[in-house]
Amino acid sequence: MNTAWKKRLVAILKWAIVILILGWVIHELHQSRAQLTHYPWRFRYGWLGLSGLIYLLAYIPACAFWYLVMRSLGQRPRLYDTVRAYYIGHLGKYVPGKAMVVILRAGLVSGDHVRPGIAAVAVFFETLTMMAVGAFLSAVIIIVWFRGHPQQSLFTLTAVGMMCVAALPLHPPLFRFLAKKCGVGRGDPEIDVKLRGLNLGTLAVGWGLMSITWILLGAGLWATIRGIGFDPGGLLEHLPRFTAAVAMSLVLGFLTMIPGGFMVREWGLVQLLKLYFAAMLAGNAVGATDPDAVAIDPEAVALVIAAMQRLISILAELAASAVLLPKRRRRNG
Repeated sequence: MNTAWKKRLVAILKWAIVILILGWVIHELHQSRAQLTHYPWRFRYGWLGLSGLIYLLAYIPACAFWYLVMRSLGQRPRLYDTVRAYYIGHLGKYVPGKAMVVILRAGLVSGDHVRPGIAAVAVFFETLTMMAVGAFLSAVIIIVWFRGHPQQSLFTLTAVGMMCVAALPLHPPLFRFLAKKCGVGRGDPEIDVKLRGLNLGTLAVGWGLMSITWILLGAGLWATIRGIGFDPGGLLEHLPRFTAAVAMSLVLGFLTMIPGGFMVREWGLVQLLKLYFAAMLAGNAVGATDPDAVAIDPEAVALVIAAMQRLISILAELAASAVLLPKRRRRNG
């Protein structure tokens, strides 16, 4: 099978996944249409706004790690340029192939002291670290907090598999080998020294920072749930569950290579949340004045949460990009 046919086959498989999950979403919404319409939704815009703010704050540790990786590779990026490139680069994930994220970030941060190729290597290292940590946290939390879930074993194996896929290329000697094979630093006599800046110590720092990112993203989901009128309980009590749901859905969406993880993220989030809402809807819905309202399908509620979470993330990314888009002028001297 030639390369062209392989690319076509991969594209067909990606869109087949999207179509199947989209069909599932449409079916669930159709089945629960009457319930969703009559349920007394109470949107709390303060909590929804807080969710968007937490979403943006969650990526500060990840951005800091990207900055650290570039410094470890011998680059000298400006802090503002790094933050600007990182957040604007998020918009690139909605372009097929994911390459636009790398192009945007590397292009926006490059300059006199940052080579675009090295910045791109740092993007890959940062992103794979984030995915590996997210999959690892998902596996651990699912084992401990999702006992009794009918698909616990499947979710655990999926999370472990995703962690292996993301973590294997991060082994420093292997990553250096792959980077050089891809032509990174070609013509640079110091490229070996620069790539050796990525070591186990760098990875250890990355795992710590990325753990903070995932925990904050879990807190953002908690705020979203409060924002649509539910009381999900205390943050610390349920934070592991929400962290695992966000992490597994985002990693799954990333590894499918579908733009923005469209529908795949929502599907993953629903699978890990629906049993939680099944218990909550037994009588704990906020503002449920109609006794029949608690009969709403928990899977449909989880789907509404997933859709709201997607909308909040997009609006937050657009807002951050709009603020950071103007390039700050360098001061002379």
